[in-house]
Amino acid sequence: MDEKTLHRFVLIVMALALLWGVGRQWWSEQRKSEKAMEITSRTSAVAVRPSKLKASTPKSESERIYRYILHVINHGSHRFHFPGGVMEGGYIPKENAPAVACYVMELGGHRCPHPYPKEAALFFSSSCAGCHGNDGKGIHGTYPDLTRPVLLGIEKMK
Repeated sequence: MDEKTLHRFVLIVMALALLWGVGRQWWSEQRKSEKAMEITSRTSAVAVRPSKLKASTPKSESERIYRYILHVINHGSHRFHFPGGVMEGGYIPKENAPAVACYVMELGGHRCPHPYPKEAALFFSSSCAGCHGNDGKGIHGTYPDLTRPVLLGIEKMK
């Protein structure tokens, strides 16, 4: 084997080892998140306990947050430059988007101004958790943390 071929072989082996380690770490985190979600789903409809929710958020502010999240779900977000890329709209069917918007609000500690079904966590897990994680915290800074008390898009609007 010549030196160039050996160098390529070593790079490929190193890349595979790196992917293996990242994959194992991701799988471990997914399992932990799934267990936490399973425990939480037995006791409540959302992953955040009502005692941790901000009751002080005025209804108009809650409505503003809700409308912002709903807009991002339906139309995407191209304002930030996360390593994972831009978020295109439409990952969630429009009829399920309001429930997911409420669920995301609750992840950030806000009360949703609208009632929503218990299945919102399932909609989130099936469409959003791949990038944002089951807990909504994003995956290693590659995608935004949805549990922030003030979401990045709303923070930039102020």
